[in-house]
Amino acid sequence: MTNLETRAIVALRSVRMPEQGWHGRRAEFLDGLMKLNPNAHLSEWQGADLWFLVWRYRRQIEDADVVIKANEIVNGALHLEFS
Repeated sequence: MTNLETRAIVALRSVRMPEQGWHGRRAEFLDGLMKLNPNAHLSEWQGADLWFLVWRYRRQIEDADVVIKANEIVNGALHLEFS
């Protein structure tokens, strides 16, 4: 995992998510994966889920670089240039 992915997973630990649904389970899975092997590479789907969750709960995340990366992925890199 990259440093930014690790920071994103750590940031999701403090995010409040609905008990029903897959968001909380997926965040816990990613956290467990990081704890098990921090040098592992996220699959395409795992990375997509990670950045979607960060973007979805961006208002609860204080790490600006993590939120910016999620916004770039979800909305496109050029979106920030015009904001």
